[in-house]
Amino acid sequence: MTSREELSNEELSAKLTELSEWENQMSHTEKQLEITRLKKVHPLYEKRREILKSIPKFWYIVLAEGDEFVEYVNLDDLKYIEFIDDIYVYYPIADTDVSEDNFKDFSITISFAESELIPKQTVTKHFKTIFGEEGEKITSEPVDIIWPTDIEDLNPRAIKQKNKGKQLSTEDKKNYRAGMRSFFAWFQWTGEKPGKEFRNGEDLTNL
Repeated sequence: MTSREELSNEELSAKLTELSEWENQMSHTEKQLEITRLKKVHPLYEKRREILKSIPKFWYIVLAEGDEFVEYVNLDDLKYIEFIDDIYVYYPIADTDVSEDNFKDFSITISFAESELIPKQTVTKHFKTIFGEEGEKITSEPVDIIWPTDIEDLNPRAIKQKNKGKQLSTEDKKNYRAGMRSFFAWFQWTGEKPGKEFRNGEDLTNL
């Protein structure tokens, strides 16, 4: 095999171009394989979703016993998590004609059953995967959720709206900081406001 030292600058440049083209082909192939996988497993996850809905407190057990989840939320959130009866991750590329450029975009739907602690509701949060020089990054659209009544005063968005740009009182600051650590603050997370929104939003999303 010809060593690199024996290649002229022009030859080396040509080889590097070939390598770059190969990497592009490999990237395209991996992308197509992932799209095919998402399409194939979609009906299976639909079936799994219905099975899990019939298992009482399935999601509470999974989340409450997961070491990582409890690191990202307030422990007080767990009594509301008990009423989650559906969590579903959906990739539009699996069954729609969306652009393949957005094949990693997805949504997470979370449903709460009726209870005295939190209203019955279903909330869908949408995510985009941004490809950059430093790798992939997830961003999201904020979405409204009805907070449990007994922690409604911790809702950061409600606190901001109440004060309308005014300086927060000591009590509001305390509540704001506590609310920013709540699972319910994750629904407003965008991934574009470091230090000013729910912490570890991308980590929680990827669990």
